[in-house]
Amino acid sequence: MNGNDSVTATVLGGGGRPWRTTAMGLTHMLVLPQGFTLAIAGSLAICLGRHGYPGPLGVWLFVVGASAGYCLQVLALGALRPTVSQPVGIVGLALLNVTAVGVVPLVTLAGWWVPNGDLAYFVTGLAVHLTYIPLMATAIVVLAHRPQLDSAVSP
Repeated sequence: MNGNDSVTATVLGGGGRPWRTTAMGLTHMLVLPQGFTLAIAGSLAICLGRHGYPGPLGVWLFVVGASAGYCLQVLALGALRPTVSQPVGIVGLALLNVTAVGVVPLVTLAGWWVPNGDLAYFVTGLAVHLTYIPLMATAIVVLAHRPQLDSAVSP
């Protein structure tokens, strides 16, 4: 068997769909949660290293900050309006989602100087959302492959 042979996903009930196609579909589904998980985990790990285990209050404040950051993004972007088509497709180099590589240092800068550990956890949770969504949206806009432009240029 070489790399060009199609392997079927019969174990997962793929109905004969090639393994590579299935794996490619999974990368498309996981691109946003994968980057966000890395951003959250990295930011939280640095906050833990800086301020130690926060205890129940700090954990709760992290969740409150993260929830507030997400809600601020929803409201600021007008995402409550039903005019946004779902889902947003991510193609091209944007699939290489390395957004967390930029988010973690920015979030670290936001919370590093906060002397109170509980407040630092709140700031960390808040900052992850306030940086990840805009940076990922920028990456998608800048790096996404635009098929309509390619077809217009092709002979």
